[in-house]
Amino acid sequence: MNAILRLRSGARRLKRIWDNLLAHLHDAHSFAQGSGLLSDRSASSKAAQVLKTAHRLEKGLALPNPRPGFGSGAAELLRVQLQQHFSASGADWVWKAGQDALVRRAHHARGVSAHTLSAPMSAREVQAAARGEFPALVGIRRSVRQFAPGPVPWGCLQRASELAAMSPSVCNRSGARVWVVTDPAQRERVLALQDGHQGFGDRASAVAIITVDTTVFHTVGERHQAWVDGGLFAMTYLYALHHQGLGTCCLNWCVTPATDRQFKRSIGLPPHEAVVMLVAIGRLPEQFTVAHSPRRPLSEVMRTLEGRV
Repeated sequence: MNAILRLRSGARRLKRIWDNLLAHLHDAHSFAQGSGLLSDRSASSKAAQVLKTAHRLEKGLALPNPRPGFGSGAAELLRVQLQQHFSASGADWVWKAGQDALVRRAHHARGVSAHTLSAPMSAREVQAAARGEFPALVGIRRSVRQFAPGPVPWGCLQRASELAAMSPSVCNRSGARVWVVTDPAQRERVLALQDGHQGFGDRASAVAIITVDTTVFHTVGERHQAWVDGGLFAMTYLYALHHQGLGTCCLNWCVTPATDRQFKRSIGLPPHEAVVMLVAIGRLPEQFTVAHSPRRPLSEVMRTLEGRV
């Protein structure tokens, strides 16, 4: 009887392995066919390339000390992308966002201060709006790349973590974690493999790593759930920090599996922790600027499925 049970258990395990493999092959195929990985000829893919390159220029202008003449290669690439986008989609909001980024970068190359070319903000303005109604909190939150010196109050980090823990998760399994780093040497190790913090990451008083413990998931259908739960947790965490008057900047974790494994080994993260993103955290200066970040119009965000059956 025990042998039969072991055989059945082994058979179930082999089936789960096989189902998992098929699911991941399906994911790989769907991503390759649907994304711009193999071809960026679709209008939406070309628009995304414009927004990505434009953000490189806008982000550069929002750094504490952008170097003169920065982004010449990105500006030339954006000009080509804008021509292609205009031919396909005309002068829509994406085209305008790209043109605006080119104009601001050109002004900076001619000697205009970057602080007059980015969106101005003040700590007092942010803190007042963040403690108001929810639309004001959402409307005033921006990615901050200019931090004031000084440590972030530990109590603020704890409170943000407590509030983030209230985020919804699948079946209330609450697998999301936040690993907070304030030691300068450890912070440097954490940022070493992240591509996107250059020019400001070393000025952040703290860096948070948002992860999800994958041991809380049990089926092939839950293979993406870590990033769903982790994203919900991360957004609450950002709003909680913002509500307390702190500045944050999301740092993507778009890396290869090899880099992910190297990162975990270098800082001592368990292999079963799925890294969702990093967050740079710091005090807000009294006066600072942020990148111009236009958003999609409501017509592109809110859709309806009525009549599509």
